Amino acid sequence: MSRSALYIHSLGTVSAAGIGLQQLRQTLLGQRSSAMRFHNGLAPDPNKAFFCGFLSDLKPTNDSNRTALLLELCLKQMPELHELLRTVAPDRVAVVLGACTSGMHCIEEDMSEYVRTQQLPKNFSIRNLNLFEPARFVADKIGALGPVYTVSNACASGLLALESAAQLLCADLADLVIAGGCDGFCQFTNAGFSALSAVSSEPCTPFAESRKGINLGEGGALVAMSRQTSEALLAYGGAGLTTDAHHLSAPEPEGIQAAEAMRLALVAAGIAPTDVDLVLAHGTGTPLNDSMEAKAIEAVFGSTTPCASYKALSGHTLAGAGALQAAIAAALLTDNPDGVLPPSAGIETTDPALAPAHVLTQTRVLGREIRHIVANAFAFGGSNASAVFSRVSP
Repeated sequence: MSRSALYIHSLGTVSAAGIGLQQLRQTLLGQRSSAMRFHNGLAPDPNKAFFCGFLSDLKPTNDSNRTALLLELCLKQMPELHELLRTVAPDRVAVVLGACTSGMHCIEEDMSEYVRTQQLPKNFSIRNLNLFEPARFVADKIGALGPVYTVSNACASGLLALESAAQLLCADLADLVIAGGCDGFCQFTNAGFSALSAVSSEPCTPFAESRKGINLGEGGALVAMSRQTSEALLAYGGAGLTTDAHHLSAPEPEGIQAAEAMRLALVAAGIAPTDVDLVLAHGTGTPLNDSMEAKAIEAVFGSTTPCASYKALSGHTLAGAGALQAAIAAALLTDNPDGVLPPSAGIETTDPALAPAHVLTQTRVLGREIRHIVANAFAFGGSNASAVFSRVSP
């Protein structure tokens, strides 16, 4: 049974694909370059150049960490939020964020100093390791006194946080929820994915025959969600959440529960597969994920509904990935009167061994505004999340 739609009134986003919706849209449409680059000193081997979405202009201080700075950048792009907050009591404002790394890079730097000097820095704080800190940071910034918590379920965290926000609103536990996901870059994550042989040393190529793995990134997005329809940016139709419990890190190869997540999202939104104009694939560029996801998308949407991955433009932002999908949906659902669907980034042809999902390799123009977008985010341990974002009718 579908539930009443909820609405996103303001959105801030930051990643290598751009700061703010306008930059993100321009990057998607090929009007500006992504900030994906080769960087030295970030890989487990400090002498090896590492291709990723590291934002080198981001300069943490003693009082902030990378994730907090990214969240602050998101908040600065949400001028509508100030007016929204004036209309809602502080104890009816909630914050739900997806996070995995928090201030891990600060801990890395502090421990490196300890190894050198046998002393921790004077500004050392174990709170940098606390996954609650990103949500607390946002709540303190906006004065939220309602429920405040973090969802940490690897790469599905951002979409899980959005659905958690929706459930708070539907249960009348809040009138306004700031939700999303964001992760700052750290070597710990890089080393972990590298140990799994999941990182590509070259630009990633999701769904291509030559794909070799992911490119990591940092960033994500924040949204302001409520039940009110006025001045809405886009509609949140609902999500489908499943778990396949197949393996600690590898996806279930047939994509059965990933497909079920998409079906449940469609049911929640009250739409059919044929109503969807684009599927935003999780599309990491690993051989196993893309093989599974192509099967899942084809099982639900057949071979006609376009799908695409844009992680070659942003890098994989981990807990921020699902929230960044929401931002990509917003960028394409708004100020896009001709319904331009950008091609899947980083590839020219798809792997012929994949299931025949319709991965876009060229720009498609619908000739009308986009109506509905399905966004996927899949995580270690078989946590699958899929959500529907829709254009708000005038």
